[in-house]
Amino acid sequence: MRLARTQTGQLAGEQFAGALYPDHPYGRTMPTEAMLKAYTLEQVRAFYAAHIGAARAHLYVTGKFDAAAVGKAARDGLADWARGPEPHAVPVAPPAPPVVRVVDRPGAVQSTLIVGLSVITPASADYVPLLVTDALLGGSFGSRITANIREQKGYTYSPFSSVQVPEANGSWREQADVTTNVTGASLTEIFKEISRLRTEAPPADELRSIQSYLAGVFVLRNSTRFGIIRQLNFLEKHQLGDDYLRDFAQRVWAVKPADVQRIAATR
Repeated sequence: MRLARTQTGQLAGEQFAGALYPDHPYGRTMPTEAMLKAYTLEQVRAFYAAHIGAARAHLYVTGKFDAAAVGKAARDGLADWARGPEPHAVPVAPPAPPVVRVVDRPGAVQSTLIVGLSVITPASADYVPLLVTDALLGGSFGSRITANIREQKGYTYSPFSSVQVPEANGSWREQADVTTNVTGASLTEIFKEISRLRTEAPPADELRSIQSYLAGVFVLRNSTRFGIIRQLNFLEKHQLGDDYLRDFAQRVWAVKPADVQRIAATR
């Protein structure tokens, strides 16, 4: 834990989570050293009893197998597992007010920047258009922010953006490790690209390139057994139907330039 907190990425991530989810479980990413030292065996056992059990468990199996044999093995192997507590809904975090947090580290040669906000969840009809918008703005190697601060300016090596969707909540973030002396300039360029997308719809050929990338990545992610399990877990966690996976590529290709501008401006 001490080692992690010497890294700018860890420090920035903690600050971002705390700013985005104040007074919410998702905003607490790591304990303090005092908290860690104070934990007792009784607390660990009490936590297990309150949160771990068969009622909250899910079993996923992928590959070539005999369903009856797998079912029997699961029943025999887990028969004595206590039911435990019932699942309960994770609270939805209220929108956090805009805030700037700075962790000053004199002598550091790099700054870690995270810019982000709360967004919609996968239950929204705009979720796939949001993924397309993210990929175009910062979530792919051919994205606008990457082209700007990596290829054109040389401020950073590997900037990226992503949509994070823990249960019942969602966030978008752009993150970049930049040379310290271009910290302000990097932020200026990031905000410039966000503002440009809010006011101007992207060209159709740029959007088609991003859609092709997303559709291809979706196929690759579902080509492994673990990838399929992750998708099944995603559907269950967000209470989505099988049509989400079946129609995902079609929904990606259905996004129009005006949709991307609208998502950037409103979501």
